[in-house]
Amino acid sequence: MKALSASFLIVCLSTACSFRHDDDSPRLTDPEGPVAASAAEAWPKAPTQVPAIDEQAILDACALAGACAPEVTAEDKSTRVSLVQLCVSDMVFSAERAIPISQWSARNERAEYWVDCVLTHTNDCGAVNACATKRDSRITCQEDGCSASEKFEVSCNGSVATLKGAGASFSRDCARAFAECDPKSETGCTDRHYSACPKDISTKDRCDGDVRLGCDGMGQVSYHDCTRLGGICGTTPDGSEGCIYPAPVSAECGEEAAAPECSGATLSTCVNGQRVSTSTSLCQGP
Repeated sequence: MKALSASFLIVCLSTACSFRHDDDSPRLTDPEGPVAASAAEAWPKAPTQVPAIDEQAILDACALAGACAPEVTAEDKSTRVSLVQLCVSDMVFSAERAIPISQWSARNERAEYWVDCVLTHTNDCGAVNACATKRDSRITCQEDGCSASEKFEVSCNGSVATLKGAGASFSRDCARAFAECDPKSETGCTDRHYSACPKDISTKDRCDGDVRLGCDGMGQVSYHDCTRLGGICGTTPDGSEGCIYPAPVSAECGEEAAAPECSGATLSTCVNGQRVSTSTSLCQGP
């Protein structure tokens, strides 16, 4: 995690919202990828054995990773707490979209893999830091899927994909994203790639099982897997279709969520609408 100013982080976190597509505004033409009318068509090779994670596990893992990162522990307490919240935001954002960790950071791992890895190595900072590997900037992931900014030649060695491009090459371990290496994939792995919205389907968000599908302004299918954080897809209080989680949003975690804070050695913050606490050394010191 980079050391950013606390004020900058607060602005970022306040705008880290899920984009919704609940109107029938016109979409642009020529979207990328094959037409997909269902979750299965949007991701034909979706993995089926990915464990869900919960709010407590996310905060525990982010706090542990922060306590193991020299660039985090060197900062003042306010910035350390904000950096943990930035990690939390990345995990929630990425888990629901079923993509490798994205938003403020770019990693090869899915959130579920990273959280489990960190919590498995609580007493080994070297192993904790090895749980995350930087994703090459030419591979980008968001709610529409993952894509590559240039064409690569892909080769596979087990789950590891090596991508060779213009004068440079890099590798990705697809298993860290619960994917397989695929020499025909533009990203090297069986990630979810872009798909196009059918022209005769409303742009409003809709449920396909427990996946919330939408259609963005570019005509691309957006995808949120509500089960990743223990939810279901259904009709929300405002009448739209989207992810619904077992516990109602905490009074402290509404539109104007309470800021993360330390009380002694305990850090408390909002994670996916729930106020969660964990004990961490990051709350100590100035």
